[in-house]
Amino acid sequence: MLKQILFTSTALLIMNGCVVKERVIVQEPNQNHYQPAQAPVSYPIHNVVMEVAPTETYSNPIIVEPTIPESAIELKRETFAGETLMATPEVSALVAEIEALSTQSAYLKMNSKQNVEVGAFLNIEATPNRAGYLKIMIIDPNGERSLVLPNSLGGGRLKANERFYSNNGKFAFKATNPTGLHYVIIIFSEQNARMVMRQGANGYNAITNNQDLIDILSKINAQEYGRSYISIFPMRVY
Repeated sequence: MLKQILFTSTALLIMNGCVVKERVIVQEPNQNHYQPAQAPVSYPIHNVVMEVAPTETYSNPIIVEPTIPESAIELKRETFAGETLMATPEVSALVAEIEALSTQSAYLKMNSKQNVEVGAFLNIEATPNRAGYLKIMIIDPNGERSLVLPNSLGGGRLKANERFYSNNGKFAFKATNPTGLHYVIIIFSEQNARMVMRQGANGYNAITNNQDLIDILSKINAQEYGRSYISIFPMRVY
């Protein structure tokens, strides 16, 4: 049997027309800061703001609220073969939210190769103790999301105790650029939580940004698709 090799568009490039992934650019809205010439002057002291009133009286005083600095996000750090990699603040925040939604109400025996050279095949194995649907998603170092299972060569439907192997007789996952710290999301549910990485597909949960992903994972976590399993683990591509 000829084996066809799949690639993701980021960590893994799915070839042979298996997955079509559109890049999504998420832009944050501009924040306009309005500061009148005679606004109250603030001196932060240990998270306490002391305001010194100006010489003139204002009927509508300015309310100054502290912002959360980017450094407040705990950056994810992972070590592979003695080398420590760090995720960006955006990826770190997303991973933290997914970790909070991780659930194992359905049993899934997992094995994964987490340190992969460019051009090498991923080694992901999963065996559920009940029938259901397996999905694999990868987040690359830039925060791009790729749904690599299901694909056009495999739908991810597994019987109870049926073993899934990522490098199988139908397809394989091959690591490509970008190098760095990736995260692999493993999702298993008794009922099919249909996902698509674009808008406009009826009957599917469209994932075009991080909030879309968190929304569908929250439904899976709430057992809306039967007993489920959500897990996320780091992977280095070098």
